[in-house]
Amino acid sequence: MDIERSRVDTATADILIWQTGYRLALALITGLVTIALRTLGTLQLSPVASRAIGPDRVDVLMGVAAVLYAALVLLIRSVVRRTRTADRTLSTLMVAADLTVVFWLVFLLARPQEYFVGLFLAFVSLQLTHVYFGRASALLMLAATAVAYLLLNDIAGRHGDPVAWGRVFVTLGIFGAGALLLTLVQSNLQERLDTLVSIFQKAEEGDFSESYDVAADKRPDAITSVGRAYNRMRTQLASIVSTDPLSGCFNRRGFELQMRRELARAARAHTDVALLAIDLDHFKLVNDTHGHLVGDRVIAEVGELLRANARTDDVVARTGGEEFMILAPNTSFDGAQLLALRIVEAFRRRVFVEPSPRIALTVSIGVVADHVPSETIAEDLRARADEALYAAKRSGRNRVVRWSAGLDALKLGQTGERSIAARGVRNG
Repeated sequence: MDIERSRVDTATADILIWQTGYRLALALITGLVTIALRTLGTLQLSPVASRAIGPDRVDVLMGVAAVLYAALVLLIRSVVRRTRTADRTLSTLMVAADLTVVFWLVFLLARPQEYFVGLFLAFVSLQLTHVYFGRASALLMLAATAVAYLLLNDIAGRHGDPVAWGRVFVTLGIFGAGALLLTLVQSNLQERLDTLVSIFQKAEEGDFSESYDVAADKRPDAITSVGRAYNRMRTQLASIVSTDPLSGCFNRRGFELQMRRELARAARAHTDVALLAIDLDHFKLVNDTHGHLVGDRVIAEVGELLRANARTDDVVARTGGEEFMILAPNTSFDGAQLLALRIVEAFRRRVFVEPSPRIALTVSIGVVADHVPSETIAEDLRARADEALYAAKRSGRNRVVRWSAGLDALKLGQTGERSIAARGVRNG
């Protein structure tokens, strides 16, 4: 949640920074045009403003308002540039300043019968506010617009202009209904866009488990089309991002994602998981003797062999050149050892790259299994599996070693038909 809030604040900051330039330019142009028209006598003050403020002070107050608005915009720009974040307070303050300027100009220049112009200008600003700052800011601006419109009419009534309150409320009702309807429609669009963004962010991390719910879109539109396109590509993207193209197993990125899921599931269910670290013995000789093309064919067949001997729920991954790992959910030490021994035996019986050059290959496997208290056990499991794998390689390769505390591998069988165990083996 904190990460998501930080992303929103950063995005808001970027929006405020580029919008401040437009705000300052618009304020400057509006001010210059107003001064020019006032000088030419084309633009007359509102009679209500003349009676309430006085014609001599109106021009001064217009200048003061413009200066204050520009100062506020520059202050917000400075704060955002320094912090590179902007929470809802700053965006709301900017929206409030825009709304104040709009109705101030309407009060100064429009007759009471023309105050609806303020609603029109606010309507445009309202939609931009919703697009860039969200539904909460838009609804707040909608309420503030209604209050400002009623306040203008109340001031007009207090200074001698008759106000047709019936027409005022009808106008405000039409504006409110239209603005609220459009806000709700845009909110639906924004929520679905946020859903797509969330799906894409997960995909960026290698998680393609979530699809876009096309059926939930009662009125299909462009967003629905994007969702359909993603759903069509999801399986292909998952394969490209998470699968090692040579072996057909998960790559390191895909394995990390699957491991996090399985550990989270095991932590909730209070079950064990096992991890097998697998290394092809003397694989460098295959490349040196037969070339890398043959080596690639061996890797492809190794991936096929490992997947064939693993169980349905096991996660098989190629994590390096000749390094593989198997994550076995809900598996004890003894179950993991049986799986490892089955794989070792399968390699002994297998001849790779037939009919030629017929390569014999063995593997060394380090095994670890443990209860899962939380997902944070991942690094510890990997470290222990690697330690057991190195012990298997040091003790002659072509064998399985179970990890134990203070690992000291002792060879129990010359042919590797039995596992290598440490003194004081812990059965997990």
